[in-house]
Amino acid sequence: MLVMFMLASLATSIPQANIKEICRSATVDSLPEDRASASRGCIGDETAAQDQLKQEWHRFTSADRSNCAQTPGMQFSYVELLTCLEMQRGGNFGPMSPAGAPPPASPPPIAPMGAASKP
Repeated sequence: MLVMFMLASLATSIPQANIKEICRSATVDSLPEDRASASRGCIGDETAAQDQLKQEWHRFTSADRSNCAQTPGMQFSYVELLTCLEMQRGGNFGPMSPAGAPPPASPPPIAPMGAASKP
């Protein structure tokens, strides 16, 4: 019973990661003069993605969350997690549509030049 409760509570909250650890490689892989700005940029991106995940976590299906969840023993990034979840919906990076909703209609095809209709 306790295990089921723990699994249910994990599914309702985003995974936790150490943003400074995530961004360490951005600092190490940068030129010395760019390290401070690379670190600030990475921390800003990861924090923004974490905040967005906190707000939208409930909108993603448990199957999508499971597909994108971190693998035990591997580091994940909030930016990567958010991107994966958005890609589960076909790459719609706009506001989330309700689960099961049909994709937006495609615009009508454009007629080739010189194929103007005659009255």
